[in-house]
Amino acid sequence: MSQVSPSIRKSPSRDRGRGWDHPAELRHGCPVSTETDEQHSGRADDELGLEWSDWIPLRMAGANRLVASESGLYRIRATTSEVVLYIGQTGRSIRERLGSLRGVFGEQMPYSDPHTAGPGLWAIRHRDGVDFEASFAVVPGDRIERLGREALAIGAVRVATGTSPSLNFGGMPSGYRKSTGNNSRLLAAGQRRRGGPDRASPGSTATAPVAGPLRSSPTATNWLGLRWSPWDQAAAPPMARGVYRIRRPGSVDLLYVGQGQIGSRVRAHIAKGRRGTHRQAQHFADPTEVSWVDLEAMPTRQLLEVENDLIASHVLVRGVPPLAQFLG
Repeated sequence: MSQVSPSIRKSPSRDRGRGWDHPAELRHGCPVSTETDEQHSGRADDELGLEWSDWIPLRMAGANRLVASESGLYRIRATTSEVVLYIGQTGRSIRERLGSLRGVFGEQMPYSDPHTAGPGLWAIRHRDGVDFEASFAVVPGDRIERLGREALAIGAVRVATGTSPSLNFGGMPSGYRKSTGNNSRLLAAGQRRRGGPDRASPGSTATAPVAGPLRSSPTATNWLGLRWSPWDQAAAPPMARGVYRIRRPGSVDLLYVGQGQIGSRVRAHIAKGRRGTHRQAQHFADPTEVSWVDLEAMPTRQLLEVENDLIASHVLVRGVPPLAQFLG
């Protein structure tokens, strides 16, 4: 593993693998409003097992040898604010991933790939004239480990501040139209387009607050302050839209949590159990039961926030994400 330069200060690590220590506000599920984002990040995220670097300029980060070349998490903010705008993860090189945001400093809004946060960061810079900085944490575990920590890091910010990092979950500032992706399919169809200023663009849906304490039982009827249906081995209602959870009958560990059209999503999971080559097959081949929350009126971005909180809660309580969560 390459070493991070001593010129980038790092807090003492408290990483104990998947059984991490957790900050008081997550243990008790109560938002803390007396700390700044910077104070919270320096304390709580370290206790989540994340050894964050100091903040470094985002500009030219891809060429900065002080940035780790390992996999891990990263966060981005404006140099004029302590508010975290985006938290992400990469299974490749953190340096390379931050370097993929160089288009943020260009004349035109970048496409949504190679980085989905690029258009939003460009819009904020265009609107406010700010520069950006990044901080990173090496996470040497596998993809499931990394994605679980990402969900918990986002959840920690949501608990502490009452809102998500504004560019996570597809967020975009109002007054700007987001660029499309940049791939051969879109190009061939004539659908590749750059975004930019657009007064008619309403921006992202307002954030959904954390509904309840993250430290609560993932199998309880009031998990995360939501009203869950009883566990049922029958098919979920086909027209319901909201969040759902799947487990083996009586298990304290979940197999999966998700959001969307509950009936069709659950049936798709169960079908994977009949496909022996699918990575989720071993989890859904045996009998399962499902429980759900009907959130028909909730916008998709808010459903994604709730889904993240559910994953974060499972990581916090059970030490790992739901067993089939990130298997595709």
